[in-house]
Amino acid sequence: MARNRYAKGARFERELLHFLHGMGFSVIRGPASGGELSPIDVVAMKKGLIVAVECKNWNTKPRLSRDKIQGMKMWCERAGAIGFLSWRAAKDWLFLPLTDAEVGNYADEYWLPMKNVLSALDIQ
Repeated sequence: MARNRYAKGARFERELLHFLHGMGFSVIRGPASGGELSPIDVVAMKKGLIVAVECKNWNTKPRLSRDKIQGMKMWCERAGAIGFLSWRAAKDWLFLPLTDAEVGNYADEYWLPMKNVLSALDIQ
């Protein structure tokens, strides 16, 4: 069961990597993501912009633990990255800024579709 969950998550992460690469980002998937030193699944960089993403491919809207949020926040501060929680909902990616997760804003209106995230970051 755990292996299937890992494969499902890894597949989603690779799908996101390919999409972001197609949008002109340099991308990398964290091989040991989720740990204390590497809490980020995907890092995407484009002309000085660094985006760090924790990916979830769950049936229900994900919530991060306080420890996970703090780990991501510290990682993003050190890297100068903008952090997001990404969720594969139905057939679209939705993104929640880490700043919203930090204060518990998980309501639908805080989740952004991929195109809105790229527009908000001024990436076309």
